[in-house]
Amino acid sequence: MAPSRGRKWQTPEGHAIIQKIVKEQIPQWTDGLHDWQVMVVAWILDGGDVLCITATGDGKSAIFSVPMIVLLEVVWNPTAYPGYVSPKKPVGIVIAPTKGLSTNTVRDGSCSKDN
Repeated sequence: MAPSRGRKWQTPEGHAIIQKIVKEQIPQWTDGLHDWQVMVVAWILDGGDVLCITATGDGKSAIFSVPMIVLLEVVWNPTAYPGYVSPKKPVGIVIAPTKGLSTNTVRDGSCSKDN
């Protein structure tokens, strides 16, 4: 991903926007993201590469799904996020090691403008 232009997602303001979008777009995540997840997501949104190793169930799937959700929100509502930019049609590639994980990723990661 090319580095983002404008404000940096790694700022306190960027972190707050990420949490706001997650809480609005994924209301079942009532506590939002963990601090470490926000830091990694912000790094990705700013164009950084990430290698994340954590235990099963720690929330690694959020690391690749939340950046897409954030970018789509910025595309759909650009006036709500002045200075934050996104490609008009953001693309993410996820390589999953198992068919089950792939199925869960597609099912849980489906996103539409109406969500």
